[in-house]
Parts: sequence; C-alpha cells; structure tokens
Amino acid sequence: MMNTASTSIIIALNQKNQTISRMLEEAYTQLSQANTIIAQLSTQLNYTIQQLEYYKRQLEYYATITHSGNFSETITGSSEVNIVAVREVRGDLFTVYYEGVTMKAKVEVTPGNGRILVNTQPNIGIDLQSSIRIAATVAEKYTGVSLKGTDIIVSVIADQAVQVVDGPSAGAAITIAIISAVTGLKVNNTVYITGTINPDGSVGSVGGVLEKAIAAAKSGCKLFLVPKGQSNIPILKPIEKTIGNVKIITYQYTIINLESHLKNYGFQVKVVEVENINDVARYMLGEKT
Repeated sequence: MMNTASTSIIIALNQKNQTISRMLEEAYTQLSQANTIIAQLSTQLNYTIQQLEYYKRQLEYYATITHSGNFSETITGSSEVNIVAVREVRGDLFTVYYEGVTMKAKVEVTPGNGRILVNTQPNIGIDLQSSIRIAATVAEKYTGVSLKGTDIIVSVIADQAVQVVDGPSAGAAITIAIISAVTGLKVNNTVYITGTINPDGSVGSVGGVLEKAIAAAKSGCKLFLVPKGQSNIPILKPIEKTIGNVKIITYQYTIINLESHLKNYGFQVKVVEVENINDVARYMLGEKT
C-alpha cells in the first residue's frame, strides 16, 4: 500500500512538474516574441521621430515665407539621381524587418506656373511632394536662378512596386538633381546620399542609414554621404539566450562605424558626413563652393 501511494505521489508530482515546465516554456516564448515586437516598435518610432522633426522644420519655414511676383526667366533641363529608402518587410506574424532599396529620380524642369508634379513608376508609396518644394527653394538660392516660372516634374523609378517608410530622406538628392537640371552639371552616379533638405540648405538627419548604405553598396556606390553625426549609428543588436529548450532573443542598442561595418560585409564604400548642400554639390557635382 505504501509503495502504491508513493508511486501515485511521484506520478502526480511528475505531471505537475511537466505542467509547470510547459507553462514556463510558453512564458519564455511569449517573452521572446514580446522583445521582438518591442524592437520593431522602437525602429518604427525612430523613423517617425525623424519625420516629425522634418515636418516641424517645414512648418516653421512656411510660417515665415513670403511670396513675390517677380518675373523669372524660362528654364528647361533634366537630370537623374540615385535615391535610397527603407521598406518594411513582413516575415511572419511576429517578425517585421527593414531593408534598403535603391531607386532613380528623374527631374525635369520646364516652363510653367511653379507646380511640383510627382510621378512614380510603378506605384510607389513615397512622400516627396513637400520635400521637393523645399528642394526647389534651396536650388534657387544655390544657383541664383528663380524657378517661379517653371514646373518641376519628378519621376521616381523603381524595379518593383515598393512601400517605403521615409520619403523625406530623399530631399538632399532631389535638390542636387534640380541644381543639375538648371546648371547642366552632371551628377556622379557612384555617389549616393541620404538626408532631408532644410530651408537654410542644411542636410537633416534620417533613419535607416545602415539599411540604405547596404542597398547603395550593392548598387555600385563608391561614396555614401550621410548627415553630420550619422557616420556612427546606433543599431539594435540581437542577444540570444537559451533556457532549457527555449531560445530567448533580446535587443540592445550598440554604436557602430558605418564605413567599417560595410567593410565587414565586403563593400569598399567611403562614408562622408555632409552639413549642407554646398558639401553635397562638391561630392556629387564636382562643384567647389
């Protein structure tokens, strides 16, 4: 009787231990999934903050801008520039990651009424309208040529339909393309840039720098221009721990040097920080200003 009772107790304890073990495994799995989601939300928040800062600067600019009816000469020209962006890729229910994409932006300047026209091929989700307006103003200041009597047509050309998440980061590149179209200076297609353009001609910070740099390097980039302070960037580094049969992944921010990181991927790309459109023109147009 004692043996039977002991056996029953042992079986009951084993079942209880198995139940507790399963509960712990489920809890660890849920914790790992939660950490992954938190990391994804952190990345999305970073992009959103960068965009809000950009739009804040635009709002401040438009609050002070005044319009004049000055006559402007007729300007005609076209140019093409490489642009980089970041797209969101969904793996499964709990996995979202980001990767860089490269596209072409063709700028045409024609006689018109000061309109900004954006065309995408194929259908691309990218917000360029507001940043092109700023780009045109900066290009006017840089070249000394009024564009009030012209239309600016920007065609964004990609190999595939893609939904990108940081449209304003092409602002600096579009500015260079407009300057090129107005002056006839040719854009160096081995030089890529990511950065917003501000009304004073400064280049603003952006998100997704690493993803964009890798995409540019794969497309033949030799020189990658980034906003001041973004040649060393924070990334989320995954840290794996195994408890029993469960793998837990947490994420920790660490600072990396972009140029060195690209070399680790096998890319020989020089990374240079730029502060304003004069810096950018020097590298992309050969302008010594």
